[in-house]
Amino acid sequence: MLLCLAAVCLTRAATAHHSTAEFDYTKQVTIKGMVKEVQWTNPHSYIQLLVDGTGAEKVQWSVEIGSPSLNIGMGWRKNSVKPGDVVTLSLSPARNGSPYGTLRTLTFADGKTLDGVAARMGGARPGGPPPGGARGGPPAGSPAAPRGQ
Repeated sequence: MLLCLAAVCLTRAATAHHSTAEFDYTKQVTIKGMVKEVQWTNPHSYIQLLVDGTGAEKVQWSVEIGSPSLNIGMGWRKNSVKPGDVVTLSLSPARNGSPYGTLRTLTFADGKTLDGVAARMGGARPGGPPPGGARGGPPAGSPAAPRGQ
């Protein structure tokens, strides 16, 4: 009985950690900018992208690109994207409007592309993430959390 209770608690904790509710999979946003940093980390990797804002201001987007093991399976390598690269990202944005999202497709200046985990999930489901959707975002205050301009 105690083992069953522990299993239920652990399953719920794992499900909560991997929620994708923060992303709006019914929307797709395209942004273009210069890669500031690539964080190739478990359980989630991120690209920090500097995008033109109003005037001369730059807005830093934090874009989840999936775990290294999933990325490698989709053709990524640790050095596929480097600081200074100018790229276009198609993503599902955060529901709260912050400069944060989960990657669908990255396009390099030469037209080559890399898919993000969100691209593998098929079509969007209205009102929720795709079945088995991409992983949740960074904890508040973590190095991968969205930062100011």
